[in-house]
Amino acid sequence: MPDLRATVSRAAMIGVMAAAVALIFGAPAAVLWGATGLLCLFLALNLRYFTVGTWVPVALSLVVLIVALLRGVPAAVYMDAAGRMVFLAALIAVLHMLRIAAGVAPEVAQAGRFLTGQPASRRYLALTFGGHLFGVLINFGGLALLLDLSTRAMKDRGADDLPPELHEVRLRRMTLAVMRGFGLISLWSPLGFATNVVLITLPGVSYTDFGPLGFAMSFVFVAIGWSLDRLAGRRYRQMALPQPHPPPGSWVGAALLLGHVAFLGGLVVGLHEVSRLSFQQALIVLVPLYALGWTVWSTHRLAGGATAGLRTAAREAWLRQPRTAGEVGIFAAAGFLPVVLLALLPMGALQTTAAGFGLGAVPSALGISASIIVGALLGVNPIVTASVVGAVAAELAVPGLSLTAIALAIIGGWSVVIGLSPFITTIVFCATIVGRPVWTVGPVWNGSYCAAVFGVWCVLLVTLMTTGTI
Repeated sequence: MPDLRATVSRAAMIGVMAAAVALIFGAPAAVLWGATGLLCLFLALNLRYFTVGTWVPVALSLVVLIVALLRGVPAAVYMDAAGRMVFLAALIAVLHMLRIAAGVAPEVAQAGRFLTGQPASRRYLALTFGGHLFGVLINFGGLALLLDLSTRAMKDRGADDLPPELHEVRLRRMTLAVMRGFGLISLWSPLGFATNVVLITLPGVSYTDFGPLGFAMSFVFVAIGWSLDRLAGRRYRQMALPQPHPPPGSWVGAALLLGHVAFLGGLVVGLHEVSRLSFQQALIVLVPLYALGWTVWSTHRLAGGATAGLRTAAREAWLRQPRTAGEVGIFAAAGFLPVVLLALLPMGALQTTAAGFGLGAVPSALGISASIIVGALLGVNPIVTASVVGAVAAELAVPGLSLTAIALAIIGGWSVVIGLSPFITTIVFCATIVGRPVWTVGPVWNGSYCAAVFGVWCVLLVTLMTTGTI
């Protein structure tokens, strides 16, 4: 019976992905409703993979659905909500395919050895950019891989023979470097969750409205993190500690990985520009094809050739489907909630209330960023908070609060909580791998960095808004 349940759930998720692609090219409404049913079936069969972060938005979605049914919300609203649910669920599933392709690529492990083998003077920057690069391409799989390589590298070099204090300092600094770099993908990555949630929540915004600025600011935040790391390690720089060196030629893996990020990102942006496909539609069409090609290229010289490699990757993708239910549930709720809530909320009364409190554009933008942080600290995933708050803020139409300002407020708050909230998957991943409590890895180790980043982002946002730039 468990095997049958798993098989049915896997088939259901593949049906959702196929339907999402078909809907891009004009499939009838029956396909959408069928995909919605398959998505609900997939989630119902995999409730055991739900975390607290999944249950909160899913339960809220059910409550909102009941209220909407009682109030007679038009069917068109449900259709719009179902479309977003299916699309976002398929998007997360598609990105998992890229993670599987990276798992069989030799350059990924090679790049990891190059980054973790850097001497102390270059280690923070190497691991930060490495965490960023791995995160853009492989998401949580890249975060886990690089952190695992880092901890193993410490043991391989006899780090356990170091004094306990120094061992803990080195572990903390390496963990923070990877984690901070990973968090910066929220600012700009076209393959990242934050970017895609923003583009779906705010249809009037294009990637170029906020992506380039987020990319530029990521270097500023790298500098902030590097400065804090230098302060943390100033007591130990005078010690005669052995200096590691990356394996010869391992830089090639890092260069290839960078090439993958640039090439895939360029393909997605290019297809969006030359076709009628939206940014996310181009992503959902191209990523599976790229993952397929990458797998063929990585395995064509191995025993069994590309055919065997494709079979292995397909089997891994098939077996992994149920374990993605927690993330799929969060994304599905993020697609459903904003659409139905907007149909329920009395927007006129909210606009009057906002005007009565004198909430101008700048306080509203700062409030959006703060709400994402507060929500994450309470266990609400930023995917859900950003979707709901962003949609409501756009509908309120506060004078001077542009869609670009809302988008920047969202990605700023999102990039902060990725390395702060103990309920965020990033912190849970890192804490599990390095063997430290989530409250230690998040607020204790990284609180000062997050506060500095949030302060800088608020200053940037206020400056851009008050000068009329956005």
